[in-house]
Amino acid sequence: MPGGKGLKLALWFLLAGVVAGISGGLYVTRNIPEVDSLQFTTPSLMTRIYSRDGQILQEYGAEKRTLVHFADISPNFIHALIAVEDSDFYHHHGISIRGTIRAALQDLLHGSPGQGGSTLTQQLARQYFLTPEKTLSRKIREAILAINIERHYSKDQILEMYSNKVCFGYGYYGVEASSRFYFNKKAKDLTIPEAALLAGLIQRPGYYAPLSHPGRALARRNAVLLRMLQTHYLTRSQYEQYVHAPLGLSPGSAESESRAPYVTERIRMYCEEKYGEEALYEKGLQVYTTIDPALQAQAQRAVVDGLHSYTNRHGYKGPRRGNGAPPEYTGGEFEKDGRYWATVQSVSAGEVVARMGQTEVTLTPKNWSWAPQLVAGRTFREGDRILLHLVDPGPPPQFELDQEPRAQAALIAMDPHTGEVLALVGGYDFSKSMYNRAIQAMRQTGSAVKPIIYATALGLGRTLADQVIDEPTLFLTGREHADQLCTEGYIPRDFDPDYFGLITYRTALEHSVNIAAVHILNQIGYQRVIDTARRLHITSTLEPYPSMALGAFEISLWELTGAYTALDNNGIWEQPRFMNRIADRDGKTLEEFRSLAQPVFTPQVSYLMIQAMKGVLKEGTAASAADMKGNFAGKTGTTDKYTDGWFIGFNPAILCGVWVGKDDHKSLGNLETGARVALPIWRQFMEKATAGQQDLDWVQPPGIVTVPIDAQTGLLASPGTACSKVIDEYFLQGTEPQATCGPKDHLRLKLPYFLQRYPITDGLALVIPRSDLQAWLADYPAVISLKGSNTLLVSWGGATFTVKLEIGPPREGPVPQAVMPGLPHEGDVACRAVTEYITQDH
Repeated sequence: MPGGKGLKLALWFLLAGVVAGISGGLYVTRNIPEVDSLQFTTPSLMTRIYSRDGQILQEYGAEKRTLVHFADISPNFIHALIAVEDSDFYHHHGISIRGTIRAALQDLLHGSPGQGGSTLTQQLARQYFLTPEKTLSRKIREAILAINIERHYSKDQILEMYSNKVCFGYGYYGVEASSRFYFNKKAKDLTIPEAALLAGLIQRPGYYAPLSHPGRALARRNAVLLRMLQTHYLTRSQYEQYVHAPLGLSPGSAESESRAPYVTERIRMYCEEKYGEEALYEKGLQVYTTIDPALQAQAQRAVVDGLHSYTNRHGYKGPRRGNGAPPEYTGGEFEKDGRYWATVQSVSAGEVVARMGQTEVTLTPKNWSWAPQLVAGRTFREGDRILLHLVDPGPPPQFELDQEPRAQAALIAMDPHTGEVLALVGGYDFSKSMYNRAIQAMRQTGSAVKPIIYATALGLGRTLADQVIDEPTLFLTGREHADQLCTEGYIPRDFDPDYFGLITYRTALEHSVNIAAVHILNQIGYQRVIDTARRLHITSTLEPYPSMALGAFEISLWELTGAYTALDNNGIWEQPRFMNRIADRDGKTLEEFRSLAQPVFTPQVSYLMIQAMKGVLKEGTAASAADMKGNFAGKTGTTDKYTDGWFIGFNPAILCGVWVGKDDHKSLGNLETGARVALPIWRQFMEKATAGQQDLDWVQPPGIVTVPIDAQTGLLASPGTACSKVIDEYFLQGTEPQATCGPKDHLRLKLPYFLQRYPITDGLALVIPRSDLQAWLADYPAVISLKGSNTLLVSWGGATFTVKLEIGPPREGPVPQAVMPGLPHEGDVACRAVTEYITQDH
């Protein structure tokens, strides 16, 4: 019977289908993973770097995620999620039969997986265990996994795992991190429209990305709100209210650069090297730093402002050239700290009109007053891009013409008592140069190294009132050829071309007198100073040569600022550090960074140095900051040809070092000293950082006494001695001067430096050998001349006066030579100097 045969054939096909289904099912399900430990299979977590007050400085991770418990997720988000992704969530056991059949038929009939149908539990299974491909076998495995998950976990647990796992766009995963990114709030605080927006992103986070495609995001959010209405999570009035609400993205929540990028990059490199790439990007390390966000912001602004100020006083270098056509692109990008790029729209003789986005700015000469030679019609043309500085937000906003800096700078601020780095800036803009000049750059220090020499000398019993001679000096090793002394010896130069002659240690340090510093170094011994530097953890190569006193060696700002901790911290060196602790994702400490304190100077030496360095700011090379409110001490530094400018200074609570220079080691320009380029940056930062600390002062340690002395001679100032300037000087008890200043001492200091070496009688007569007198008269007729046989007429220091003269016994050896820049003299300038031999060791 044909009908019977057909029935048999159909039964055989059915049986074959059942067997094939069972065989296929066994094949598909044989590698189904266990779901028992799903709750403990934590997703990838970001490494987070925190400031000292718990703010996030930077995050590193393949997936930016913050885990959150179900109780800390807003019900608004849960309702929106269920409404748009799985409205039967609370009524199924892992799969939706209708949805699964629909998806399977689509697969079979059309050979392509066009429709979904997955429940939230199926999506979770796919996220953790399966590939994203849409095939029948994957659907079967997904359904089985979903059923198993529902058997092992509650609905709330499933929602928690799902909410922590899925992507919401821009690299953010999980509802907590995404809520903070888009709305700058925690997930538990999400409003209904905010929750609807996030729930709507899950389907296609790139397509609906609200920062890139706000129109699409708004439409998608409203579609979610409609589903919430249809599933009875919203009333009609609520829906009507929320569907007209703006997206409400928080202006400050868009992803930005690290607030301390040079610090966080060093930490990233450290963690990757020590813990590995996987730990850094996936295991959720937690790094707790010493950075103070407020001080970091002030440090960055001070560096930016200082570099712009330096660049602008060297004139306007011109705009970024456009193509000369009427501009379609109107700029408006943010540059740094209130500076924006704009595009020139039109130019006339005395006016420039530019646009920044929707803002039109008119510039006249008053807006480029720092560049008086600039003529608009000759400098700008349509389409040029110019940098503008917002100096007053208005309304209306006021802008000044600005330009990109042509130098770099670095700043380190730290707590001198703990070594904790409070702020660190490694350059003008990390996004343009990741090179960390605060740590990596090795530069010559100039005079910023001199406090190490003076502190070593004070530790050997010298005093701030001791005298040292400032005069042209040729330093010799004794190994030079007799006819090549001028080329093989070393003659240091002072910044000031006029020599002081005899001066106190204090004056020499305050005015950064180079020759005096070399004399002191040569007297106390090079190895002693090198040993001090090593105890201060200076690792640079230090050669025992006179130029060491002038910073003719390379060092990082990190090391030199760290060395100053011993001056500001009772003689105790503290190791600089910007990390306190590294923990794993569960908060377990992996590594802790503690204070590493080592005594270098006595508290008394440290205090004496502070008093001397306070004078640097009061009346020395940093006197432009003398009006700062509070107690500060510091030291300037400038290298040859003005390639590097330094200032390192401190109060009792904060130590700050600043370096300014160019990466190619070119000159900053004539007279661009540390006091001119680095000190203003230091000052701007320290005035903000030390606000409210005006009364803070260093505690005087025992064993220190103050004695009134003559500031010029360093001798005791007793009543009736007519000292020109009396100061209260600090001494280690027992080292105070015993002699009293008198007329002979004052007369000596009035004389030109080359006559100060000769004795003076009680009758105030200068005693000088005839041969020496003849030599000086011949060399410097504009300075000294004979007035009769026993009187010397002297024109020096802005005064003209006479000195009684006595001819002394003949000199043994040659007449000492000295050179006075700008005055008539004979012979080779480089060779006309007092000779002093370099000490080999002490």
